[in-house]
This record gives sequence, C-alpha cells and structure tokens, in this order.
Amino acid sequence: MLRFASGVLAVLAAGTVQAGETVVSIANYRYDRQTVVVKAGDTVEWRNDEKRTSHDITFMEGGAASERLMPGDAFRRTFAAPGRYPYVCEAHKERPEMKGEVVVEP
Repeated sequence: MLRFASGVLAVLAAGTVQAGETVVSIANYRYDRQTVVVKAGDTVEWRNDEKRTSHDITFMEGGAASERLMPGDAFRRTFAAPGRYPYVCEAHKERPEMKGEVVVEP
C-alpha cells in the first residue's frame, strides 16, 4: 500500500497534463522528445528541468518564441494549423539534442 501511495504522490507532484497537451522536458542540454506529433488545437508545454541552465524555444518560422526559461519555468504554445514546426534553443543550437520539431496533424 505504501508503494502505491508513493507512486500516486509522485504523479501528483509531477503536475497535471490536460487533455490535448503534450509535455517536453528539457534536461541535460536536451529535449527529451525531439519530435512531437499532436493534433491541430493541441498545446505543447516545454519545461526546463535543468538545475542551473536556462534555455529557450525559438521557432524557425518566426512564430511565438519563449523568453529565457530559467530552471523550473515552462512555455506553452497551442498549434492551430497543421504543419511542421521546427525549433531550437537559440543559446545551444549547435547541439543536435537542442533541436526539435512539432508535427501538427489535422
């Protein structure tokens, strides 16, 4: 019973994810999911889970970009139109792990 309760607390502590929302964790200078596939109207949230380093989310098409995300900060974007939305962390774009893409399906 104690193990079950610990697991429930861990899930609650991690935060809630709404239907139609996808979370990308940023840690160890990498996006944990470099390609994310969502439906039009869904929201993607990027969370900076680093201990000391800031990051950002900069979209190649020039769409909404995040401010610098300090450890613990998050950025959310809702994707209305189908398409491919590549992005980078501008400060660390030379690292292949700091590039990603959101693929939005109809």
